[in-house]
Amino acid sequence: MSFKIFAKFTLVSIFLIIVAGAVVRMTGSGMGCPDWPKCFGLIIPPTQVSQIQWEAFKSFSEGQMILIEEQLWSADNDFITGEIYNSENWTAFTLHDYHIFDPLHTWFEYINRLIGALSGLFTFILFLASFKFAKSKPKIILLSALVFFLMGFQGWLGATVVFTVLLPAKITIHMLMALLIVAVMVYLISEIPDTVNNHNTFDSRIYYLLSIALMLSLVQITLGSQVRQLIDEISKNLEYQNRELWIGMTGAIFKVHRSFAIFLVLTNGLLFLRNFRSITNHPIINSIFVFVMIEVCSGIVLTYFDMMSLMQPIHLVSACLIFVLQTTLWFKLRKLRPTEAFH
Repeated sequence: MSFKIFAKFTLVSIFLIIVAGAVVRMTGSGMGCPDWPKCFGLIIPPTQVSQIQWEAFKSFSEGQMILIEEQLWSADNDFITGEIYNSENWTAFTLHDYHIFDPLHTWFEYINRLIGALSGLFTFILFLASFKFAKSKPKIILLSALVFFLMGFQGWLGATVVFTVLLPAKITIHMLMALLIVAVMVYLISEIPDTVNNHNTFDSRIYYLLSIALMLSLVQITLGSQVRQLIDEISKNLEYQNRELWIGMTGAIFKVHRSFAIFLVLTNGLLFLRNFRSITNHPIINSIFVFVMIEVCSGIVLTYFDMMSLMQPIHLVSACLIFVLQTTLWFKLRKLRPTEAFH
């Protein structure tokens, strides 16, 4: 497998983390594993409540958790329980007070973490493989190292999200960090030398329209993250009831986010039309426009149909796909830009 193909494979795996995170949020599974990096102190998470209950003459490993009277307890060491419960073998888990066990939530969150761990492994392998460019293009080594470092930082952020019981601000930072990693990966892939010469014609209007569309997407994603943060806070305060009230309680930030979508549609619409008339004809622009329409439609459904759960991951993933496709094409066109375009 070539380095470029493996880099693209790594990018897909990183994007799958975003998809998995969206599903976790939709299902409310963010606290499916109350600890980190293990899940209830286990490498393979529990599937039934009996696995986190105390039993006589049962073997427990160090760090394994049990739930007693709405309190999680962690085993101090490896041991086999006696005939009666001995509190001296256990330490109360005090990083937070969340204590609900739902096997479905647990496995959604576990799969999310597993994808993250595999992606981290892929970025490490990518970093090691990048040393083949030590003489020809050392920038690739630096970018690979940056991706690996950011993935490690993202893992630490994920732990803080759990330990703060899904604090909305932490979730927002976690999401934006994922997009930063994706952007660096796209840039890295664009810098890998092609074995086939690219003879695409440069269209300056497409390039500048795309630049504007990309900037608008970044602003819109940031606004959307703020709306999502408010929705998380509002839904928690309302104990996840009265969904029809959530949007109305977000205030001005949602109105700005909704209105800003008009500029996004217009800019990408102009980009689509220009591409249709241009001899360059980049198919990726057609895909961008399709996902913009999906993004708008899912946003309308979320607004007028009481924050329908199914639409939340569709809305989030569509926004991320738009960003990925736009950055991919932007870096490609940037390399095609003639020298005179700089003046």
